[in-house]
Amino acid sequence: MITIQRDFQGSTEVETRHLRPGESVTFGRGTPDLPVDIPLVDPAVSRKAGVLRAIRDYWEISNLSKKYAYVVENLEGAGFVRLSPGTMDAPIPFETARVRVPGRQDQLTFLVLAPLKRRLGTVHDDHPLSQGSTTLPYPLDPAAKHFLVLVALCEPQLRDPSCDLIPTVPEVQQRLGVFGLSRTAVNYHVDYLAAVKFQLQPPGQGAGVEWKLRSIVKHALQFNLVTDAHLTLLPVE
Repeated sequence: MITIQRDFQGSTEVETRHLRPGESVTFGRGTPDLPVDIPLVDPAVSRKAGVLRAIRDYWEISNLSKKYAYVVENLEGAGFVRLSPGTMDAPIPFETARVRVPGRQDQLTFLVLAPLKRRLGTVHDDHPLSQGSTTLPYPLDPAAKHFLVLVALCEPQLRDPSCDLIPTVPEVQQRLGVFGLSRTAVNYHVDYLAAVKFQLQPPGQGAGVEWKLRSIVKHALQFNLVTDAHLTLLPVE
């Protein structure tokens, strides 16, 4: 099921909608003679600006505007999809995304939440890292870039439990070089793990950034969120 809801960082009022596979909704300015499912009240937005359709565990979006491009941002990590005017049925693989539609003075936004592609509930039952159907205590996705960063941070201690080494951000970037992550992207995933996934709190003012790396590794290993089996996700050295 695909969920459409209000953007927690925006001011656009959007009623929460749930779409099953094959169902779709329209969005745009709308008019009495051309109603839409998701009204985006702005004179610069087309009456029928686009269509969003649920397709199993992902969704598609069409840009019906003749003038403006839309942007779909990946909120789980780096990356976005730019939809040129007239783009039809563009598949979006992001699990948590923000759709941006340009308005007269500002952008109108809403969120689209896709299922975790069978990674929770039946967590990797057919995956070599599966350990039965027990879900993880945190919504970590082993196929996401933030999980690769987490494994790279934990790698030294996973390989040698007596080691207390914590890789630096440049070292993580180098370790994951084949994935094309920039230093900014690695920093983003570190912040995402610390603030969103683990909700870690800094030990005090002036703690710098090292506390995040050390706290993330400690938290992941303490709760067995990353094991030596996950090392197979890393590039072969």
